[in-house]
Amino acid sequence: MTEVAGWLEVAAAWRFVSLLFQSPSEQSTAELRALSEEVGLAWRASARELAEIPLEVWQAEYHRVLGPSGVPACESSYDDNALAGRGPLLSRVAGFYDAFAYRPDEASPEVPDHVSIETGFLAYLALKAAFATDAGEDEPLALAREAYQRFLDEHLLYWIARFEERLAASGSAVYGEALTLLSGLCAQPQRSQTPSGAARA
Repeated sequence: MTEVAGWLEVAAAWRFVSLLFQSPSEQSTAELRALSEEVGLAWRASARELAEIPLEVWQAEYHRVLGPSGVPACESSYDDNALAGRGPLLSRVAGFYDAFAYRPDEASPEVPDHVSIETGFLAYLALKAAFATDAGEDEPLALAREAYQRFLDEHLLYWIARFEERLAASGSAVYGEALTLLSGLCAQPQRSQTPSGAARA
C-alpha cells in the first residue's frame, strides 16, 4: 500500500467512526454506506453491516445510549480538571481546529469536544496528510502528521478508554460494534511513519 492510499484509508475509517457517533440522519447513513467500501479490509465486513442498519434503529439507539441521560460522549465529561471549568480544554481543542481551518458540519449540534467532532478532525488531518504526500509537499505533510499524533495523544486518547468502558456497559449491540472500530483505530501504532491503514496490517 502506498503512503497516500494508507492515509486515505485512515481518513475514511475515522470519518466512518465520526458518523457512527453523530445524531443519525438520512445523509449520515448514506455516507456510511459509501465509506464502508473505503475502510481497511479487516474492518470492511463490520463496516458494511453497520452501514446497513436501518435509520430508525440508529436513531433509537443514539437517543437511548448517547442521549441526555445516556453515556457522556465529550472529552470535558472525563476531564480530571473539570472543576476548573470547560473553558481551558475547549480552548485547546479549538486551537487545533483553528490552526487547520477545520470547520465541523454546521448542521451538527455537537460541541467541539464531542467524540464525533474529535474523530472527524483526525479524519480531516489524515486527508490533509494524503493530499500533501501526493503533492510531494514535505512541510505540510510534517505539520499534518505532527498535529494528528499530538491531537490523538493529548485529547482523544486522554479520555476515550473511560468512554469505551461506559459505552460497553450500555449493552448496546449497535454501539458495541461501533466501539470495535473506534478501539481499533485508537490502538494503531504511531503515525509518524507511513500508516498501515485501517486494516492494521
